[in-house]
Amino acid sequence: MSIEVHNISKSYGNFQALKNVALRVESGELVALLGPSGSGKTTLLRIIAGLDMPDPNPDTQVLLSDEDVAGQHVSSRQVGFVFQHYALFRHMTVYDNIAFGLRVRPRRERPSRAAIAEKVHRLLHLIQLENLGNRYPAQLSGGQRQRVALARALAIEPRVLLLDEPFGALDARVRQDLRDWLRRLHDEIHITSVFVTHDQEEALELANRVVVMNEGRIEQIGTPDEVFHHPKTEFVMRFMGHVNLFHGRVESDKAVFGPWELDRHATGQAPGQDARLFVRPHEMDILRESDGRPVANAVVKRIRSAGPYVKVELDLGSGEVLLVELSHDRFNAIQPKVGEQILVGLRKTRVFAEDYVI
Repeated sequence: MSIEVHNISKSYGNFQALKNVALRVESGELVALLGPSGSGKTTLLRIIAGLDMPDPNPDTQVLLSDEDVAGQHVSSRQVGFVFQHYALFRHMTVYDNIAFGLRVRPRRERPSRAAIAEKVHRLLHLIQLENLGNRYPAQLSGGQRQRVALARALAIEPRVLLLDEPFGALDARVRQDLRDWLRRLHDEIHITSVFVTHDQEEALELANRVVVMNEGRIEQIGTPDEVFHHPKTEFVMRFMGHVNLFHGRVESDKAVFGPWELDRHATGQAPGQDARLFVRPHEMDILRESDGRPVANAVVKRIRSAGPYVKVELDLGSGEVLLVELSHDRFNAIQPKVGEQILVGLRKTRVFAEDYVI
């Protein structure tokens, strides 16, 4: 069951939440809509679901398996929707919450009580809460409630599954556990799914493809590797993790960015152009002596060794502070000390001009 939208715009008064968005999600994909608050990702999800309507446009389409449902009510689209704050019925047991969507169907479409019971028990097994069917939502943890919300959405056998920041209300440890569980669940049931998140790590871990949104537009669509390692715009580069930024200018034979001098031809830029150099912390290195790569002098200001990487803050002497991430093995080999002057080198860089990546 594929999802495809064309020419989707949405305004709230003078604020334009979506600006002529087009997107296709292939059958069986798990796709993340990633972006900051106000980027339009939840609005797009709600329009796919039918909870919101796009601005009138004869060219607008919302296709579910090539069927245009743009004019259909949400109840006719057969879409499963999972909200951030569970939206469970507090006065109903877990069992009754999951069964709710089946019980409220018109009589001619309603399964038998035995069929409902069989499906609910199967879903309780799927979400690993087989023994908690008689509990009420208040008796569950946040992670358990979100699993129940997901099971309730799956009970109606939706054509697609839409999730609006499903882990946003949970603490970090529970979020990680549920991410791992949802990825395994998706691999098992293969339902076409779209989830909204502002958490880059969550999108990169879970999704087959990531849709990066900004100010109502799609900035880039690609696999997690593509959007992280090959960002197409400056916004994507900035949003997908910490970066060190240097402003500079391309001259006739070189490009100068603060202390760094790069070969102009390697940047792909024309002479006389302002540009920006971006380097991720793990794509820099600390050296005792130059190895031929561009290097600059820096003073070690702070070292944080807790975690999988050692984070080293460096002062370039101009007031600019760099963040460098080293493996523990590399850090132990160099052994820099706070207050020591060392060399910092570039291993991989990206140069942008006018929001185009080079």
